[in-house]
Amino acid sequence: MPLRRAVRWSLIAFIVLALLSALALWSWGRFAAGAQGDATQALPVAAADTRLDRLVQPLLDVHPPEASGAALLDDAVQAFVARARTARAAERSLDVQYYIWRHDLTGRLLEHELMAAAERGVRVRLLIDDMGSPGRDDALLAMDAHPNLEVRLFNPARNRAGGFRRAIEMGLRFVGFNRRMHNKAWVADNRVAIVGGRNVGDEYFDASDAMNFQDADLLLLGPAVAQTSVIFDAF
Repeated sequence: MPLRRAVRWSLIAFIVLALLSALALWSWGRFAAGAQGDATQALPVAAADTRLDRLVQPLLDVHPPEASGAALLDDAVQAFVARARTARAAERSLDVQYYIWRHDLTGRLLEHELMAAAERGVRVRLLIDDMGSPGRDDALLAMDAHPNLEVRLFNPARNRAGGFRRAIEMGLRFVGFNRRMHNKAWVADNRVAIVGGRNVGDEYFDASDAMNFQDADLLLLGPAVAQTSVIFDAF
């Protein structure tokens, strides 16, 4: 009898959990449909409209059209400087995509570069995985309020306030909730791209007193940049 009772209660608990999970998926689906923005595309390059156009195009002209250029960025400080300087050089667009963006020293400095670019009239698109931006809704909404800067979150949680409710949502729709975007890309004027293993945070740029990662990026020119933009647009 105790075994039968345990099996019965286990079955009831499973049914209740399944119903709650289905309700959570339905509720999140309605939320996601309303939260999804319109599709946008990378801006096309030109021969000499921007400084990066004028810098990069002559380098590409002496190589076959299908050839891409790549430079290894294994030094963390150089990797940070490359992002900051390409942001300052951009005159057309900045497309930035990361799994983690910390609001620490290096994160705030690069946020400043994005805002400064938007102030100059550059179209800025920032895409961050929601798992890597907890508790930052107010700051991201403030950035998104700029007419030239758009912020989007990949697979956002429906419950925005409080870790407890967010944890319940994660438990009820674990498979969908765990679908994360680990891409890291920094694309300036659709001419120069930085891709690789680094997220944005002090520990990725040798700026943390506690721990720093040994990581690497590639700085890309040519068709590989267009391929990076295609992936960005798809996300």
